[in-house]
Amino acid sequence: MKTARAFRLFAHLSLSAATAATVLASGALLTACADENDPATWVKRLDDPAQRPAAIKRLSEFFDTAMSNAKKNREDAQVRTLLDTIAEPLTKQYTAGNLDDKTRKDLIKLLADTRDPRTAPALAKAFNEFEPKKTDDDVKYASLSVKGMAEAGKAPDQSLQDALWNCFSKFHASETNLSELVKGLHDAMLAVKSPSWGPKCVEKLAVPVKDPKDPTEARDQIQFSQLTCIQVEKELKFAPSVKSLVNVLLTPTKKDLAASASSALMTMPKEAEPMLIAALVGSDPDFAKLEALWDQKSYIMVVGESLAYLGRPAGRDAALTALAAADTDANRAALALSLYRYPADPRIVPAFLDAYKKIPDGSSNDMFGGRNPHAPLMSVSANLYDSSIADWVLKEIATAKDDERDATALAGIESAIKVMAPNQVGAVTAAFAKDQALPKDKQVYTPREAEMLKAASAVETKCAQDPACYVKVLDEPIPSSPPTANMAAVKATYMAAIYGNDATRQALVDHLDKVHNPGVRLALVQAVMHLAPKGDAAAATAFEKVVTADQASGTTTGDNDVARIALLLRARTM
Repeated sequence: MKTARAFRLFAHLSLSAATAATVLASGALLTACADENDPATWVKRLDDPAQRPAAIKRLSEFFDTAMSNAKKNREDAQVRTLLDTIAEPLTKQYTAGNLDDKTRKDLIKLLADTRDPRTAPALAKAFNEFEPKKTDDDVKYASLSVKGMAEAGKAPDQSLQDALWNCFSKFHASETNLSELVKGLHDAMLAVKSPSWGPKCVEKLAVPVKDPKDPTEARDQIQFSQLTCIQVEKELKFAPSVKSLVNVLLTPTKKDLAASASSALMTMPKEAEPMLIAALVGSDPDFAKLEALWDQKSYIMVVGESLAYLGRPAGRDAALTALAAADTDANRAALALSLYRYPADPRIVPAFLDAYKKIPDGSSNDMFGGRNPHAPLMSVSANLYDSSIADWVLKEIATAKDDERDATALAGIESAIKVMAPNQVGAVTAAFAKDQALPKDKQVYTPREAEMLKAASAVETKCAQDPACYVKVLDEPIPSSPPTANMAAVKATYMAAIYGNDATRQALVDHLDKVHNPGVRLALVQAVMHLAPKGDAAAATAFEKVVTADQASGTTTGDNDVARIALLLRARTM
């Protein structure tokens, strides 16, 4: 009996072992039959923690190969077919969590590279669960992905926009040494520019900056948080932000944000102009509280410059009134220096000359590096596009003494050369000759000024008062040397502006993409600005196209001025 039972037990165990062996053999056969070159095979392995890292690596290789074959085109059929297979399973793995650091980083990098909207839940998780110095790479990759999708016209859904804002709102640039993370998050914010962020950025701009010299506060608030929000408001043209932007201009501890705030205000000229005028004249009690924090009313310099960059008639009238009432040399000089950006008006030149006269010889100001403002005023006087300036310059130089003459003569003679009319060439030439007749140690002018005068005189002799002739000078090639080789073209733009009309303005616009010398390009766009008192949207578009083309080619010298004048031309049309 015992022998029979033992036999039956042995038979059962043998059968079980045989069955197990059969099952194992079948599994091995199935594994052996799996197509290792099929992404679906590796997708199935994502659920196995032991195989997951290898699966992610292999799927990444599939994607890289597909992208290489498609020449980086994510809309290629081969790439799209692959993404249909892998995007959602990979996203599910990231959102489920429970990944070691290396696997998690490899996974989010792959997800980010796809630029596929179906990865949004994973990207949102990266933003919402950001931990400084732990998941920096996750947010870096997520930011690059969001930026790429936005630029490709695949706007992130609202949940992803909210997640990006959530990360941005609590992010401290000072807590990371990963510059790619800071730049990536900043760039993603500007690329997405969600309308829902307008009011939120207004709140961000209200955050006080106690000490801009504190490295942590400067990096977190000035260089990242508030700067990014200013740029977002600019991209959105969010009109309700205008007062907040003017508040930034008027806050002494936010001086480093003034240029960015001014640039943003230029995109909303109709709303910005009355606010800036209120700040300039002190009619808004909220602004007045901030203005009281400045010494010697120096906020006027900041506000006046921003108002001038709008270049509109109402701003011009307010600036002229403020200039007449200015009670410091610094404010007087600052307002006078900006007058040329406004539409031409008979009051501008007298106001400019009066401001110059009220500033005494020998005075100095920190705004001008401890120097007298006369030299900068002399230099900018040519931009008033009035040939009478040449007579004024020669008179001022002739009566100036010692240090004053040394400081103003060079800037003055250059302005006189730029705006002298044909009947003034002799007087300018005589002033130059008088200087050269002095003992060597008393002479101010150098061979540089002699070359400038020679080039400008030749152009003037050729074209007289014909603006079309001056525009044609721009067709002539400009030698790379000497430094004064561009003077003929520069002179041509000034005289085209003085004698020109609407047709001249258009001809100058048509020449912009042919002009690459920085000095000539600046002179050309400023001449267009002078000839467009009511603005010119078509010219602004042409300027912006040139800037875009320059950025694509990597040659952006002088493009900031071109872009800013494009905004001014649009502001005048509104």
